[in-house]
Amino acid sequence: MGAGASATQMIFFITSVIVALSVVGAMFLNIQSISSAAIVGSKTFVEQLKTDITIINDPEMIPYSGSNYTFYIKNTGKEGLGIQYITVIIDGTIVNDAKLNKTILGGDTFWLSGDVLQIDTEVSLSGVSGSSHNLRVITGNGIEDTFSFRKE
Repeated sequence: MGAGASATQMIFFITSVIVALSVVGAMFLNIQSISSAAIVGSKTFVEQLKTDITIINDPEMIPYSGSNYTFYIKNTGKEGLGIQYITVIIDGTIVNDAKLNKTILGGDTFWLSGDVLQIDTEVSLSGVSGSSHNLRVITGNGIEDTFSFRKE
């Protein structure tokens, strides 16, 4: 009877160790996932803190030719930006990339701090001459600037 009790206790001990290791393994995977998400989130937050843009057009005199309006946006942050992820919204409507021409003045391929981005938009603005419109430019990481201007 002594050996049988010892065998039973050993089986219960081994089973409890296996269950405990399973719980620890599951918790480790969850904690690792949360830790990774926190690292990615903090990197995005730091990038946003270093990013800023400013629309530098004169609101009374927007360069206009045919149906093309030209806007100038300066990278006033400390981080360089890619121009492929720039979103342009005029009067609440997203301007399709096919109707945008984005050029960094000076010929760079990456929008560095202090550089000016020229955006030519092919858009038809409703309203009479002198009516007010709203431009919103959003970077790939969510930083934006808003600008009100008048139609010529």
